Amino acid sequence: MTQEGPGETESGEAAAAPAGAAPAGAEITTTDCRQCGAQVSGLNNRYACSYCGWVNHWAEGSNVLPSAEDDLDHPGH
Repeated sequence: MTQEGPGETESGEAAAAPAGAAPAGAEITTTDCRQCGAQVSGLNNRYACSYCGWVNHWAEGSNVLPSAEDDLDHPGH
């Protein structure tokens, strides 16, 4: 019997990321809400304020969003 390393399955393959895990290269960023001033955090400069509902535009993020075809839940898979 072999011991599995972190992120490996019994066959030695990489294990799938746990549900809710941030994608590779994701960075948690923080700013002040432009509408109410509350501190908000998001992934790669994409924010949504839970106090007032403000959301910044998706194009203000710091990386390119994946296409729908890259989504594992896309109906085309």
